[in-house]
Amino acid sequence: MLFACDLDSVISDELKGIDAIPWSKAKQLLGQETGTLALDLRQGLDVDKLCAAAGCVRGGALLLLIVNEESSNHSRFYHRFLRFGEHPSAAFLRQHGESSLPTMDVAIAKCEGIDANTGTTASQKTAIEAIEKVLKGHRRRPTLLVADRGRGKSSAMGIAASEVMRQSKKQIVVTSPTFSNVETLFYHAVERGGLSKNGRFSFVSDNGSELSFIAPDALLRDKPPCDLLLVDEAAAIPLPMLSKILKGFSRVVFSSTEHGYEGTGRAFSTRFRNMLNAVAKGWREVCLTEPVRWAENDPLELWLFSAFLFDAEPLLPNTSEPAVTIRLLDANDLTNDENTLKQLFSLLVTAHYQTSPNDLVQLLDGQDQHTIGAYCGNVLVGALLASKEGGFERDLAQAVVDGKRRLKGHLLAQSLSTHTGNVEVLTSALLRIVRIAVLPEFRNKGIGKQLICELEGMAASENIQIVGTSFGANLGLWQFWSSLGYQPLRLGVQRDAASGTYSLQMAKPIQHKPDWFDGIQHLFYLNLSYQMAEQFLDMDTALIPALLSGADVVATPSDIALHQVRLFAQGNLGYDLVTGSLWQWFVHRLATEPSDNKSDEIRSLMIARLLQRQSWADVAEQFGFRGRKDTESAMRDWIRHQLAQ
Repeated sequence: MLFACDLDSVISDELKGIDAIPWSKAKQLLGQETGTLALDLRQGLDVDKLCAAAGCVRGGALLLLIVNEESSNHSRFYHRFLRFGEHPSAAFLRQHGESSLPTMDVAIAKCEGIDANTGTTASQKTAIEAIEKVLKGHRRRPTLLVADRGRGKSSAMGIAASEVMRQSKKQIVVTSPTFSNVETLFYHAVERGGLSKNGRFSFVSDNGSELSFIAPDALLRDKPPCDLLLVDEAAAIPLPMLSKILKGFSRVVFSSTEHGYEGTGRAFSTRFRNMLNAVAKGWREVCLTEPVRWAENDPLELWLFSAFLFDAEPLLPNTSEPAVTIRLLDANDLTNDENTLKQLFSLLVTAHYQTSPNDLVQLLDGQDQHTIGAYCGNVLVGALLASKEGGFERDLAQAVVDGKRRLKGHLLAQSLSTHTGNVEVLTSALLRIVRIAVLPEFRNKGIGKQLICELEGMAASENIQIVGTSFGANLGLWQFWSSLGYQPLRLGVQRDAASGTYSLQMAKPIQHKPDWFDGIQHLFYLNLSYQMAEQFLDMDTALIPALLSGADVVATPSDIALHQVRLFAQGNLGYDLVTGSLWQWFVHRLATEPSDNKSDEIRSLMIARLLQRQSWADVAEQFGFRGRKDTESAMRDWIRHQLAQ
């Protein structure tokens, strides 16, 4: 033993004879403070949990990492991680071999900016006052809280919520991509407000106030009544959803992490500020600067930012640099090229992907992974990550389809096979595009297409017949992927909590189409034609014509059915008498006639009523008609015009 110190907490699955917290329960430290903390990493390294636990260490205490240097033999990430034992802010103590001490004058100090009476920093106090003003001041004047990690945004929101609920009966709703993002907020609200649990994601006070969590998609869909809406980690929510939140709720507070995986750097804050300027003129910004647990420039914070790239900000090349070139990126090279690794990660974060610290492990240690970069000069401006899937023995593939086995990874191949019962998808190999990111300043220049074409060429050289992708479906992404020849194969029936969209899986045959491809696409179209009225009744009406385009399961309407549609258009028959004929004619039209992607209000109305079976009252209100009679009249006019063409 090289030194001795008092440990407040230990997280380990192996150390015996001490009161150690197992790694499975490490998150119980969230929202708390601890003194010197030891993390036993010898049996494995969960980076998400390491970073969460490290954030609980208060100033003046130490974070001790117990590592096994032999574990780096087969892990590029672990090899890189051990290098950070030689960081200027760290001491690396070996039981055998040379140790190293900090190369700088490290001053470990407690944060002195905490008010003893309130337990908050000056920035937090300002933030709390701003939150209360959103509730009590003029409507439509939101507040944006901005800071790096560890500045107490979430705790300030929780403290403000408890204070608001204590003063009078209020309904406060919290939204964020996942509940884990707001655990700190709820912890401080419950601790200060004496709240009691009322269901899984809800707490109530004695005066009837309620604090509840709801995911962004459900928030926009259900529009629950609330006096105050708190949007934690807004940078992890797509801007279109944030825009709808702004328009749908009158008293909103947003928080955004500028540095850290919760956010997307200053690039997000800039775009979000522009949106606020356009739609909420009286908005206010509060920047939290003081660390909550640590002093300025604390060595532990400096080490965390360096080791896990929390401060990754994209570089911009000189515009006079040569045209974009495409290069393969090798994981071994990335391990030893910190600048390129940092630029790559900043690209992924800026592209709005839900990046976590563990993704850094996957990037360096992922099996059968392809990484392609787009360079402007020597600066990385775009990147594509792809993973090889499938290629299993038939017995194993059959066990997966039968629900007896579950394979780690292989998202696309496993999803397509298990949801259709097709074993061949898993026995053949495919490449799945996991992520594609381009700097905002270089988008719409064909760089994404160049990266995809490079991957398709690699697939052909490896005799892989399918390249596929999975993403949250919206019209813009559909247009991009379909323009490159990708075809739909499966649409998930549950909305993604963060994006509020349905997951769409598309694929493109390379050289030769596998035997299973057409059958799976047929099932996609067959199910979609019936799911619109149930599973997808709230889908964006602009997306449905795109999804139905090319459908092979829609029968051509008979002459007698077409005649009935004409009678409806002429006003001779009512809607209730011709729904089947109308449905068949309309779906056939969407499937067979090219869509110009232009906005057509009445076509959208037809989709909402005929295909999604939304009520007359809802459709009339949505499209600005006075009731069913006016809505039906507009449908007749539109159909009459289409039939005349």
